[in-house]
Amino acid sequence: MDERDAAMAVPPAPHAERVVYRFTRDLRLADHAGLAAAYAQGEVVPLFVLDPAMAQRMGRSPRRAAFLCSALAGLASEVERHGARLIVRRGAAGATLRQVARAAGARGVVWSCGYDRSERLSDDRVRGDLEEAGLRATLVHDAPVVSPDDLVTAREDRSEGFRAFAPFFEAWQRLLPTGRDPLSAGRLIDVGLQSEALPQPSEFGSAEAPPAGRATAHTRLIAFLDAAAPAYGIASRVPSENGTSRLSADLSFGTIAARTAVRETLRRIDDPFMLAEERSSLRAFLRSLALRDFFLHVAWHHPRTHDEPLQEKMREFAWARTHPALDAWRAGRTGFPLVDAGIRQLHATGWMHPRVRAVAASFLCFDLGVDWRLGRDEWDRYLTEDDPAIATGNWQWIAGIGADMAQFPRIYNPQRQRARIDPGGAYVRRYVSELAHVPVGTWDDRSASRQPQLALPLFGDAAYPRPVVDHEAAARAFIARYRAFSSSADARRASR
Repeated sequence: MDERDAAMAVPPAPHAERVVYRFTRDLRLADHAGLAAAYAQGEVVPLFVLDPAMAQRMGRSPRRAAFLCSALAGLASEVERHGARLIVRRGAAGATLRQVARAAGARGVVWSCGYDRSERLSDDRVRGDLEEAGLRATLVHDAPVVSPDDLVTAREDRSEGFRAFAPFFEAWQRLLPTGRDPLSAGRLIDVGLQSEALPQPSEFGSAEAPPAGRATAHTRLIAFLDAAAPAYGIASRVPSENGTSRLSADLSFGTIAARTAVRETLRRIDDPFMLAEERSSLRAFLRSLALRDFFLHVAWHHPRTHDEPLQEKMREFAWARTHPALDAWRAGRTGFPLVDAGIRQLHATGWMHPRVRAVAASFLCFDLGVDWRLGRDEWDRYLTEDDPAIATGNWQWIAGIGADMAQFPRIYNPQRQRARIDPGGAYVRRYVSELAHVPVGTWDDRSASRQPQLALPLFGDAAYPRPVVDHEAAARAFIARYRAFSSSADARRASR
């Protein structure tokens, strides 16, 4: 125990038990499953540990680090309003938690589960460290709306969980929380231990900290539900519109609970004055929240999916690790306007429209035949959100090797998708400056896409690139290779 901690610590009241709550990706006090579990054990000492693994991850994406810093500042203010103080420490999680728990006179530590494989391994190590020291370690499912443990109670094989979304969604809907956010009944306390300074964006190479925290996230949710959500079914597919919730970073850092989003959505669905098409759009948003839970669920039951396909038969499929056009994809210079606009939006803002993500990811996996893991890790450098398990689930879904049970991968045609979801070119023009004053009809020159080696630049010497591949030929070649591999894999399984 640090001598300063020993000198400053406030002894517990007679007969009162204390527990340390370690905040991770759950930076709020409201509608908080982890805190509720901590309150049930006694007085709660709030703590945030910036361990080396988290510091390294934040350093990988300055925007993500800036969001974390802002969210932590919001959490610290919330804690102060409850009469306590958020203790901040830097160092190895296990050793730091042991030290703080002992100095605070706490019997145990509570925190929210991680879902990515590296998070799971870290949780296991920290739990072992605490239990060896005689401290109680309690891990709680807070990130999903419905705990993975609750969703498998009706299944014979509890170890597997759901591998397909449709039955998962059916079971998930039966377990949704209703009513208002529950009030947290418990006490945060200040035990007088020293605290280090809150992390600052400059520690991670970022100069700006966007507004973040529970109040900001809740305002964003309500504004979305009041304005865009009633048209979500259509507007969410149009990248030039502000038709999505933009809650991905808030949900990933836990500045708002996914349960809160579900409760507010259900409340509006039950509004008798809601029009049928508006109610349908709200249900579509609810489905998107369920898909987020589904990928957490899959990661929880199948931690190997961080590096391996969920589909066993696809684990030996040979993805390319490089391609002559890989750097063009990374830079948003493939010659396919929608793909390039998406990549440039990501670079400029730390976020990419969900539908465009699917098209850009499909292009990497199928037009270029490049390993989905390279794409996931490339985007991880720019995204503000911090949900590695969900990123893996989405990339495997697009690559046709995960939970999507379609017979063949769904390959997006980037030209047709652009014509369908950005027909006027507003989204592309926003992010691809070379095309700002070029007629939309010029963008989809079919002969250029089929014969890229013969294509001319779209306008003189202006440097918007030619298409880097012939999409139709690349898609056909990939499907043929996928079909051959799948048939061979089926034959190998049948012969066993």
